[in-house]
Amino acid sequence: MAWKTYLVMYFGTKEVGVAEIARRVEDLGFKTTFGSVDFEYIWNKQPTKEEVFSLGDKLVKALKDTGAVFNLDTHD
Repeated sequence: MAWKTYLVMYFGTKEVGVAEIARRVEDLGFKTTFGSVDFEYIWNKQPTKEEVFSLGDKLVKALKDTGAVFNLDTHD
């Protein structure tokens, strides 16, 4: 079974729209999903905590000034 990081987004009310936020997230390698999570990132191997933290840091940078917040959940 593949390791995945699931991403749940909470969109803010700043001037950056949902489609633009989704594009930024997808540019980081996440795939859009439907259901209880909004996006998923599929790892090639079991990630280290540093790799998951690095992915989170990339999200923070990509979402800066959008008003969006997120939750990550990583497991196999």
